[in-house]
Parts: sequence; C-alpha cells; structure tokens
Amino acid sequence: MIQYIDNDKARTHLRFVEWQAVLRLVYDRDNIKMVNAFPDYAQLTYEWQEKYKTYIKRNPKKIKAVALHSIYISLLDNKLKNLDEFYIRLRKEVTHRRINRNQIQQECQSGKNYTSQSFDEKQNNHLSRKNKLVNLVLSVAVDVANTDCNHTKLREIAAVLVREYSEDQLPEKDLVTLKDRFVKKVNAMEKSITRAESLILRNSDKKLARDTFYLYGLFKLRCEIGDTWALSQTELAKETLGVGRPAALNAVDLLIKLKLIEIFEQDSHVNSGTTATIYRRIG
Repeated sequence: MIQYIDNDKARTHLRFVEWQAVLRLVYDRDNIKMVNAFPDYAQLTYEWQEKYKTYIKRNPKKIKAVALHSIYISLLDNKLKNLDEFYIRLRKEVTHRRINRNQIQQECQSGKNYTSQSFDEKQNNHLSRKNKLVNLVLSVAVDVANTDCNHTKLREIAAVLVREYSEDQLPEKDLVTLKDRFVKKVNAMEKSITRAESLILRNSDKKLARDTFYLYGLFKLRCEIGDTWALSQTELAKETLGVGRPAALNAVDLLIKLKLIEIFEQDSHVNSGTTATIYRRIG
C-alpha cells in the first residue's frame, strides 16, 4: 500500500505528504505506532518537511505543487476520510495529472495557487510556535503514559514530535530540554494512575470503562490485595453498580481479564441464604 515512504528514489515532498497521510489516516496521529511501523525513516521526517516547504515556496505557480499542498492542507483539516481517498487525489491531481497550460494560467490568475506567503499562513495555523509546541509535547506525554515505552523510545517520540510540529529547527539545547520535559511528564503521569486503571479508562466501550473503574474502586475501598469479597449477582448489579446484570458481569470479566481480581470460590452460600461468588483482589 505504501508507495513513497520506503522508496529511496521517490521525491522527498511525496514521501513527506504520504508520511502525514499514513500518520493521520492509518494511525490516528499516534506517533508511537508510526515510529514503530517505520523505524528506519522516523529520523528523516524533519528533513522531508524542510524540503517540502522549500518545494512549495519555490513553485507557487506550479500546478502540481499547488495541488500537492492542497492535499496536505486537507490532511491537516481532517477533510480526507481514509488512505484510499488520499491516493486517489494524489494520483489524479499530482502524480498522474495531465498538464494543461491554459489551466495553469487560469488557476494562477484566479488565485487558487498558494503563494509563499499563504503557505506560511497555513503552516502557522497548524504548526505550533514554541509555547504551543511545549503544550503539544506535554499533551502527547499524557497519552503515552502507561504504554510500556522505555526511556529510549520516549525520547525518540519526543524528537519525532519536534521534527513534525516545530516551525523552525530547534537548537540542540532546546531539543534536549523538550525531551527531558516529555519524559518527566510521562513519569509523573505513571505515578498518578496505575497501568491497570489506565487500561480500564482507555477501553473503547466508555460505559464498560465507567462501570469497571467504579467497581475496581469499590474493590480497592473494601479490600487490600489478597482480601476477598462475597457478592451475589443481585448485589453486584443493583446495590454495588446500579446497572443491569449483563453490564455488571462484563465489568467483572474485564477486571478478571486485567488480573486485578480473581474468582476465589464459586457459588458460595452466604448468611442470607443466597448464592454468591467470592472474589479476591490480586493486583
């Protein structure tokens, strides 16, 4: 599927725009996944970006450059739905476009082209200045926390963020500082919430996430690690969670799957004569 990123003979501006397309449309702007998918090319993205900017500025009236930048802006504005749509536009408007001199003249005269000034204006809308870059780096650090990234990987992710979103090349001292702040923020977040809790809250089913997080909180409130809690399905569903039985059991199943609780004894009779399951907190 990928046509340019791993093609050393491809034009740099095409490799840069394809990188942006894959990052946004395949990996949902997740730089960690993008770096893992293309580890050999992550270090080249800043160079590609600079050459892309140079290409656009030097060719403000070149129809293919205008079209390519239009596609890039559509990516930044979230106007492309998927990678197929991106490649269709790229092929039709840039790589396999038939050049018509009259069309070039009309587009230039009608103001459809991007001058170097308009390019800078567009870039300024999407590429952060120094203070915005810091906020972006810290925001991504929150998302990266509790994802099993080691120290080396964290600093690599920070470097990729700087290359992608910094409008100007940062001095080495500033780059090191940003990397340090990124790692420090990740470490702070991992101290404020456990990995298990983050896995619960990041579950794509938000209702299940809420029910499970609340139930886990009740286990932590009532049980230290190793303690047990006897719950009938009625108590679990109505008195403990205030939800239906299927939703309550789904929450229990997720806690068991995450190895936070386990079934210690099944179908035990409690004082009221009802049948209950005894759960033990294990992690």
